[in-house]
Amino acid sequence: MGFQGLGVAVVAGLIQSILGAGLATAIAPEPSALGPPVIRAEAGDRLDSAPLGPAPGAGSSTAPIEVKTILVEGSTVFSPRVLAEAVVPFEGRALTLEELQAAANAVTQLYLNAGYITSEAVLPPQPVQEGVVRLQVVEGGLEEIRVVGTDRLVSYVQQRIALAGTRPLNQNQLEGQLQLLQRDPLFDNVEASLRQGQEADGSILTVQVTEAPPVSGSLAIDTLSPRSVGEFRTGGTLQYNNLAGWGDRLVASAYRSTTGGSYAYELSYLVPLNPKEGTLLLRATPSSYSITDPTDPTFGLEPRGSTDSYEIQYRQPLIRTLREELALSAGFRYRNGSTLLGGVITPPTVTSVVSFGQDYLRRDPSGAWGLQSQFRLGTGLFGATLLPDPSPSGEFFSWQGQVQRLQVLGPNHQLLVRGAVQLASSSLLGSEQFFIGGAQSVRGYYQNGRFGDNGLRLAVEDQITLLRDENQSALLSLSPFLDLGYVWAHNRDFRATNQNFLLGTGLGVMMTPVENVDARVDFGIPLIALDELASDRPSGLRVYFDVRYRF
Repeated sequence: MGFQGLGVAVVAGLIQSILGAGLATAIAPEPSALGPPVIRAEAGDRLDSAPLGPAPGAGSSTAPIEVKTILVEGSTVFSPRVLAEAVVPFEGRALTLEELQAAANAVTQLYLNAGYITSEAVLPPQPVQEGVVRLQVVEGGLEEIRVVGTDRLVSYVQQRIALAGTRPLNQNQLEGQLQLLQRDPLFDNVEASLRQGQEADGSILTVQVTEAPPVSGSLAIDTLSPRSVGEFRTGGTLQYNNLAGWGDRLVASAYRSTTGGSYAYELSYLVPLNPKEGTLLLRATPSSYSITDPTDPTFGLEPRGSTDSYEIQYRQPLIRTLREELALSAGFRYRNGSTLLGGVITPPTVTSVVSFGQDYLRRDPSGAWGLQSQFRLGTGLFGATLLPDPSPSGEFFSWQGQVQRLQVLGPNHQLLVRGAVQLASSSLLGSEQFFIGGAQSVRGYYQNGRFGDNGLRLAVEDQITLLRDENQSALLSLSPFLDLGYVWAHNRDFRATNQNFLLGTGLGVMMTPVENVDARVDFGIPLIALDELASDRPSGLRVYFDVRYRF
């Protein structure tokens, strides 16, 4: 491992949990039903396909009129060909006023079928010349968006609803935006009603929102820390939503191993920049460590160190609907780590990394796909550690990829498959290496048991729900699993070990014993015994747990 990477392994578990949290949290199957409609119509509004009456001034005569051609004017939604196909059954014959109205209704039905619930085709008063009849399309739109239930988030709600388009108004797109708002952690509930506006073709949308409590958090005890600094850790997270009234989020967390060998902190601020959920993230993650495990080979040298990391990231979704999301991101991270060994300060390791990311999420009735990709370019900015090839250096290029598939097999049965890979063009400093082993990668082994410049992980988990509450939330689930991982060095001269393939199996138990308490216990058994390092022994059953209280 080398002393320059000693502190990295200590905090790598925390870093991996941060990097992987977004994908693991976001992936979920598409709901089998979206529940009752978000939009309700107030009395007097036409939101169905009821036939239209004769247009004012059209007269009451039912004498047939010879019609050669019906022209549909004013449509911005359908092509002339589609409109012509809708009225072709009415052309080339004599039509009564009721039949002409039926032609208008056929065009209106096109709009209704496509979700344009406030648009219609009308038969205006007109002279019929040379057998040509004209239908006029009136495309209804949103005249006003009224927001009730909040003072600070009025424009936040209005701007996001307006993404559905204000003219012509489409019910499907509007409900999609309202349901995205319903999933927004800023709100507990979102309802909307639509009524006729002041204009003949206008509607007023009233949105009633219930804001979620601004402060939330969690307290936890888990085994996500390396054994060398104390594998049991405690800590908590505190989150404040809408701090400045922009829909922003401030998060602070602190974790400490029970032996006092590891302290990790995080302070992040996320602010939305546009209605399409483009966000700017600022994050600082200071940490410190000291070796507290007497069996660690370096314990006698009393190693300890600290790391300060600062990050900025911009993320912009290009596609964002209930079923899928595609986003691009760009960021920069500065990291400075130092180690004290035997009373001597070793040279610090500094990295300045530019990243370009892509992530995609797609839900379907049978499950969901989640994909993440990130290209990382190590630069020489801000005094980064630069060493000649083949030594590990702060100048590098690497790619990280993740994929997840959640497959619904039955009402209480689903399969989760997760994969991750890293490929590097050169030898990497410890902070950029790929780690395997532990509760979040290959269960059955100690946290961060193996590491390398390149690596891959695969986990297959069969999730079986045994007990649910009245809201159909899972209370007790079992998850048999199989994990594997492999790492390798870009330069064989820098590899830390020869045994770099891990394979483990076991059983996970997930439960909610009381309200707001989530617990997970994993029993992992290594299928490949390791005996190369002192930390490899003893080999056998490993128990990992994570208990969290949410408030």
